[in-house]
Amino acid sequence: MRREILGEIEELVGHIAADLDKLRATKTDGQTRRELIARIFRSVHSIKGSAASCDLDAVSLIAHEFEHLLAELRAGRVPIDDTVVDTCESAAQALSKSLSIAASGNVDPSRKALFARLQAAPQTNTAGHELANSEALLDRIPLEIRESLTEDERQQLASIVAEGSPLFVVARSFDIQTFDADFFRLKEKLTSFGEIISTSPAVDDKQPDKIHFRVLYASNADLQALSSSDDDISKVVFEKILDPGVSGTAATGRESTTLSSVSSVSNFVRTDLEKLDNLIAATHGLFRTTETTLTLAMSQLSSPASDDLLKLEKQIRHSFIGLEDKLINLRLVLLSSTLERVARAGRAAARLAGKEIDFEIIGSKIRLDTLLSRAIANPLIQLVRNAVDHGIETTAERSRAGKQQRGVVLIEAISDGSQSRLRVTDDGRGVDPLLVSAAAKRLGLLPNDAELNIEQSLRLIFRPGFTTLDSVSELSGRGVGLDVVETTVEQVGGELRVSSEPGKGSTFEILLPVTFGVMASNVVVSAGNRYCIPAVQTLGIDAIDVVDGSSGANQLRQVSLRDLLGQPEAEAEELSGTLQLITCQYRDARAGAGDQQSKFIGIVVDRVEGPQEVLVRNLGRHAGRWYGVAGATELKDGNVALVLDLPRLLNSADLKGFSPSANGAERQRAPG
Repeated sequence: MRREILGEIEELVGHIAADLDKLRATKTDGQTRRELIARIFRSVHSIKGSAASCDLDAVSLIAHEFEHLLAELRAGRVPIDDTVVDTCESAAQALSKSLSIAASGNVDPSRKALFARLQAAPQTNTAGHELANSEALLDRIPLEIRESLTEDERQQLASIVAEGSPLFVVARSFDIQTFDADFFRLKEKLTSFGEIISTSPAVDDKQPDKIHFRVLYASNADLQALSSSDDDISKVVFEKILDPGVSGTAATGRESTTLSSVSSVSNFVRTDLEKLDNLIAATHGLFRTTETTLTLAMSQLSSPASDDLLKLEKQIRHSFIGLEDKLINLRLVLLSSTLERVARAGRAAARLAGKEIDFEIIGSKIRLDTLLSRAIANPLIQLVRNAVDHGIETTAERSRAGKQQRGVVLIEAISDGSQSRLRVTDDGRGVDPLLVSAAAKRLGLLPNDAELNIEQSLRLIFRPGFTTLDSVSELSGRGVGLDVVETTVEQVGGELRVSSEPGKGSTFEILLPVTFGVMASNVVVSAGNRYCIPAVQTLGIDAIDVVDGSSGANQLRQVSLRDLLGQPEAEAEELSGTLQLITCQYRDARAGAGDQQSKFIGIVVDRVEGPQEVLVRNLGRHAGRWYGVAGATELKDGNVALVLDLPRLLNSADLKGFSPSANGAERQRAPG
């Protein structure tokens, strides 16, 4: 395990060195430089957590000092010049040397000289950043945005203006039920052509169904041309508040720089894994070709030859599926080593904080894709360190609250069909809206006369730069932990969820996507589109008469797949006289811990085409935002179908109104 961690840290150091080369070569594009600094920061933060988890104290200490300098660079309090880049390269070299020393078992030399350089760098502040405090500039920014600017955002604003980028206030309103997805899509498009500095949401009493966003935005792009070519952008109002007349880049058609995922997602054997993926895909393609050939041959033969060929076809199918399973299993590793490493990091953090905490592991025998296992290790470590530092109370506080003196942190892996979930649960103080509100006021994010509720608090703790601590400790206080976790999880196509009850504790859950998997499924048709439903979720198939809505499973609560997917209702001529009802089972995610029994429901579809063995693939880095979709697959005829995540679709809908009928009785749609 120690060798594995050393290898992962060594890889991160290599990425840091490459990014520092890019940083040195990038002189004019401020946005790219800021993105590079942010990526290096995340890598160093991951190194610090990994090193601490296996007692690599020297490496962890270098990373801690390096991280402090990078935090100053991110905030704009230190200019990015050759001297600072030299210091960063020295820190990266020191990390590499410490790794070699640790691998050999020798004693690491003193790093006092390097630490002095790292700590001295912030003293070289530049007067150019005083522009952020200019009343002339700030007076042009709307009051609600100006008052919510953090110190880091002010410094970022100063850097952008110093480069000559025009500033805008971007205004857009969204329906309150779908604003999450709509605003995310708008942010992605705006980021492609400039930089978002700050966002300010507001609700108008006259429009309670709308939420209004004002975004402080910098861009050199031709926004008028962009608006005319993009429907989302065309609905946005751009109000220019500063045009210095000097542009650091071309005035029109600015091409955004796309940076690759954080380095913790990739590894040195990525090429080998791609070759393995190609082998899996080629094997599945050969399976499909063989299956088609045998089907064609059987159609040309008469019994008993066709019967013999049918038996052979079943044997070949079984062999191919077994081969694909074995190939896919080559990608999988046991989670035991990752979970134990996370627990060790938690115990080290507990010793540092002087807290008595028991760490429990569940699901260590579950196997996970190699890339996902490596990618989620550092996010899990960060979540456990947060649970120790922010969640679990001191012994005295727990005694006063009537709790056991020793806190408990549960690290749990759950396999749910073809998908996996990872949870970190603590029995600590939970997320306190009063504490979060106080921190938000201290950071200028909330008016003094306002208070946040629990839902708003859970959203705010993921904001970059947000922290409830007044000072930086060795464990936390920089306001980057949950930001790093969420970024890393999203970059592998996953999703991060959180629930908390003040005084009782918090649960952070990572939902991971499908990578590769052979799955038995039922292919169904809804609104002319074909979808795959996992066979393990299907208990039976019945016919429904379109006229009277009767079926063999009429006692079941029923819902139309069209309703769940937000598709239009079927026209009379689309139906052939009957619909079909698939009886499915799922677990209600909203039920309490004592109610985890399977629920049963009837899914009404236009028709069922029948069973197929399919090879499921994931949908990339944004898979978590394809709500209710587990992956995609190629069907026998070569067409692509989406694999539905029925439990997530059903848990997103209000099923109370559904009753047995042919169309689901009441139209209820999944949010977003």
